[in-house]
Amino acid sequence: MIVIGIDLSGPSNHKDTVAAAFSVKENRLSFIESINVASDQDILSLAGRYLGKEKVVIGIDAPLSYQDGGGDRVQDKALRGVLKEGGLNGSSIMTPTMTRMVYITLRGIQLSRMLQNLHGDAEIVEVHPGAAIGLRMPAPELALTYKKDTAARTAVFNWLTEQYFSELPDTTADTTHAIDACGAALAAWYYAAPDKNSIWVYEKTSAAHPFVMCC
Repeated sequence: MIVIGIDLSGPSNHKDTVAAAFSVKENRLSFIESINVASDQDILSLAGRYLGKEKVVIGIDAPLSYQDGGGDRVQDKALRGVLKEGGLNGSSIMTPTMTRMVYITLRGIQLSRMLQNLHGDAEIVEVHPGAAIGLRMPAPELALTYKKDTAARTAVFNWLTEQYFSELPDTTADTTHAIDACGAALAAWYYAAPDKNSIWVYEKTSAAHPFVMCC
């Protein structure tokens, strides 16, 4: 199985978009390659290198749908509650159509549909890296600070390499976007692997909301 984690920013913000590919080996995610400053075409090319050869699951950190009429989706409200119960910041779950999120939502919707149209069947899930990391860590408070604190980010990186990842470059700890790409892959892996279980999953899909959301 190939697992791809994508930390997505808005359509014009390639510099804050990271995509990373891993293979599942010996119950760990083994690093293959990553793309920083990733455009849509970069991400499509990355996925295309593996699709049709083996099972591919892609976790995208971005809303992949929106609520007709605006406001939260049901899954947004549900995950926000799970984060609060776990001692994390529920406000990190933002309404897909709010001003700060709408361009990321636009790109997420477009990219997910383009990935669906590539040759080969990719399993696509919407993920929340902060939840995937923080709800698994013995010290979840680090998930509240790693985006702003270098020491916390290094601690998260060390924990990821100890528990879940192999061959992960040290430069992964340099940016929150690279860490979040790993968190996106972690959530996607635990959803798709037959011997794993997501910490939380919203599986009710529809024409308006076609993708599972998980962490």
